[in-house]
Amino acid sequence: MTPSDHTAPAAPRGPIHLVVPKRPGADFDLLRAKLEGVSALQDHDVVWHVPPERADIVQLAYDAAEAARQDGGLVVAAGGDGTINAVAAAALRSGVPMGVLPMGTFNYFAREHGLALDPEVAVQDLLKALDSGDMRPVQVGFVNQRLFLVNASVGLYPKLLAEREKASRRFGRSRMVAVASAVWSMFRPSAGRRWRVVMKTHQGAQSSQEEHLVTTLFVGNNPLQLDRMGLAEAKLVADGGMLGVVMLQPQGRWAVARTVWNAATGQLGKDSAVVSLACSELAVSPASWRPPQVKVAFDGEREWMVPPLQFSIGARPLWLVAPSPLVRDEPPLTAATAVASLAAVAAVAAAIVPGLGDSDDAPAPAPDPEGHGLLPA
Repeated sequence: MTPSDHTAPAAPRGPIHLVVPKRPGADFDLLRAKLEGVSALQDHDVVWHVPPERADIVQLAYDAAEAARQDGGLVVAAGGDGTINAVAAAALRSGVPMGVLPMGTFNYFAREHGLALDPEVAVQDLLKALDSGDMRPVQVGFVNQRLFLVNASVGLYPKLLAEREKASRRFGRSRMVAVASAVWSMFRPSAGRRWRVVMKTHQGAQSSQEEHLVTTLFVGNNPLQLDRMGLAEAKLVADGGMLGVVMLQPQGRWAVARTVWNAATGQLGKDSAVVSLACSELAVSPASWRPPQVKVAFDGEREWMVPPLQFSIGARPLWLVAPSPLVRDEPPLTAATAVASLAAVAAVAAAIVPGLGDSDDAPAPAPDPEGHGLLPA
């Protein structure tokens, strides 16, 4: 069943519950003044949900979604893919639609759905969609009961995210900082691992099992990101009911550089070191090694998970309040935008280093036993 096969919920008519994260170097007062200066927003009741600490965003998102459910309002994520992920999991669990004001580094979710990247324009578009009742269903992926909208991966990427956050705190949050951090991480020594992969190519299909010696395993749920890397699976994911899978075979440092360039310039599908496919379900477990846990990155967040890793598509879609029809305004791919894309495709080109992670990682929230996303910690 694809997202379009589901019936839309009632349009929100209550307050707007705005979830804003704590970001290093961000000026919350300036952001609030800018958004409150949008005249159309002044006609709506707005409830601001701002955590005292960055790690409180999951609980805050859940509280905001529950408040929206109780008062018939709309929960809105104002942030990057990590914030959007937290709000999406809470909205799906509470059974309410959500809106998005994109304020991240790469904004893949927002760009896939044609959302304006300027905060003031995004607010105006959101309110127009809210007034007209425009909502669209969005396919969600899960890895071991954790929701993801853009991608989930194992390998160097979880460590890369930790290093990118450290670089952002030191040098500021920008694409160039993300690129430099990604490149620094990617070219460190790495080794391939053998993974047992059990998958279904479509709903109702028989499971097939294979073993792959790879350095990176990446599962994508964002057609735009897959398309920008030159993967044919992007169309299958866009049609619904499928996830894109990318596996990178072991290779030397200079060959990795070639693969990274191919990914950044939209030619990854032609790379001889890359295996890509589409499936509806995927179970991944170590075949030649037995770690008690592996670190998984999903939508910019990181968590230790017990294998096997179960990747699947949610039974229910997320409902996004956004202008209709969908219009994407993507710039053509140039050498400059290719370089800017390096950090985003690092999840594909990075090498697996099992057991990587910072000892000072914040504890993850507990899994939802019903598989609806996240439970508050």
